[in-house]
Amino acid sequence: MLLNQCRLSKALQLTLAVIKPDAVAHPLIMEALHQSILDNNFVIVRRKDLVWRRADSERFYAEHSGRFFFQRLVEFMSSGPMRAYILAREDAIRHWRELMGPTKVFQARYTSPGSLRAQFGLTDTRNTAHGSDSTKSAQREMAFFFPDFGVEEWMAMEEPAFRSGQIYYDHHKHVHALSAPS
Repeated sequence: MLLNQCRLSKALQLTLAVIKPDAVAHPLIMEALHQSILDNNFVIVRRKDLVWRRADSERFYAEHSGRFFFQRLVEFMSSGPMRAYILAREDAIRHWRELMGPTKVFQARYTSPGSLRAQFGLTDTRNTAHGSDSTKSAQREMAFFFPDFGVEEWMAMEEPAFRSGQIYYDHHKHVHALSAPS
């Protein structure tokens, strides 16, 4: 299916989205989260299922080292499979963070009841999803999860085609791909 309605004038922004082990452990929740990404007009540029070792988790969350929640977060994020996405859309960082809702699940349930964390989050650590909070962190985090992905190369070579709607959703790979030229 070609996404012709996706013709946008503003350049697409990339962000990292991670579905945490608490959600990946439940196939129906994982399916609902994936569908929510599609329903909210995100383009899935890359997708990867992975399991972290403790050292990976410690490296990714190094900025939080010494904080009271660091050990709990490190242990949880290396406790089972997770799924990482590179998502694209106009203002992707802001839109993904709005879709996730507040970090604290209790707050999300009251202030953003339709958010992913309100619907599926269990605790402030087991809160379903992670998302980059800025362009700078998105680039750093995408490089951590997808070391072979070149942001600048994608923006120069593929972003214009993605923005103009010359893409389709590959139901086998569960990502968007460039359409073959007519």
